[in-house]
Amino acid sequence: AAPTSPLARGPVTLEQLAAAPWILRERGSGTREIVDYLLLSHLPKFEMAMELGNSEAIKHAVRHGLGISCLSRRVIEDQLQAGTLSEVAVPLPRLMRTLWRIHHRQKHLSNA
Repeated sequence: AAPTSPLARGPVTLEQLAAAPWILRERGSGTREIVDYLLLSHLPKFEMAMELGNSEAIKHAVRHGLGISCLSRRVIEDQLQAGTLSEVAVPLPRLMRTLWRIHHRQKHLSNA
């Protein structure tokens, strides 16, 4: 949430989450599937404000107070430290997602 959002001030209820405008990734993205399954399935309804195609656009919209979202802490780490985004404490289990890195065994991986 934006630091100025009332949701950023403390723990929130499921009703508050359901009433908030949500800014989410597009359908079919891995992030959206996890959010739909593990978070939004707990809400009786929710308000979809926007669907955007990348995390940078979502961070920009949330920072400007257009809604709330659910993104990886790694994606918003810099914004949390800078105070341009705030983490919202929700009454749900932590969302976890396993990512795998695979590579061709005959190809060299750079340090990038």
